[in-house]
This record gives sequence, structure tokens and C-alpha cells, in this order.
Amino acid sequence: MVRVNAWPERLAEFIESRRRMPFQWGANDCALFAADCVLALTGTDLAADRRGYTTELEAARLVRDAGGMKGLAAHLVEKHIGLVQRGDVVLCDIAGRETFGVFVGEDRWVAPGADGLVFRPMSDCLRVFGY
Repeated sequence: MVRVNAWPERLAEFIESRRRMPFQWGANDCALFAADCVLALTGTDLAADRRGYTTELEAARLVRDAGGMKGLAAHLVEKHIGLVQRGDVVLCDIAGRETFGVFVGEDRWVAPGADGLVFRPMSDCLRVFGY
């Protein structure tokens, strides 16, 4: 997978398009948010065979069947957290729950929340995945 030439602009457009979109299972949850960002920056849909769920229970089954959250990122390349770059997928811990997000720079990552995007510090992050 290779990022398109205009990936910085696409990243900004993607973040802006989701800024006020609330969390919704199967539409704008953390895994699909990260997959949709990768799609916007590369043209590759990492979630093509996992789309279509609409509930937390269905999402939990997909995570279980993948072998956990890290398993959902199997098509990405894990790298040292200190080498994170804008647009990379991050796996973070929020109150004991693993959550995917996207690194946006300035030591911050972003993921969907109840009222739109939530920006958090990289100190939450456990793993970084590039592509």
C-alpha cells in the first residue's frame, strides 16, 4: 500500500469531513474510522470484507474473529511508536478499552466520539501501524 501524492490534503479533508460526525457502530466507529482514513490516503479498503455490521455485539464478534484489535490491523505494518507519522493508525487505551485512531500530528491522535471527533494525546497509545 502506498499513500497517494496528495495524502496530506486528503488527510485534512477526511478529518474535516468527520469532525462533527458522531460515533456509530458499523458507520463511524474507531475501526472503520481508521480504515476509512487509510482508504482516503491509499485507495485500499482494509475493511472491505468486514463492513455491514450495525451493533456493538457484531463489532465484538469481528474483533474476536480477527484475534483482537491488533488482528484487525494485520494488513498494516507495526512500527516503533516514536516513528509515528501523520495519517498512521494508532491503537490506544481509553479507560481500559482498546481504540483505533489516526495520528494527526503535534502529539495528538483522533477518533470518533459521541458528538464528533475527539483529539487525545499520544500518551494514550499502545501501538502504531504504518502502511
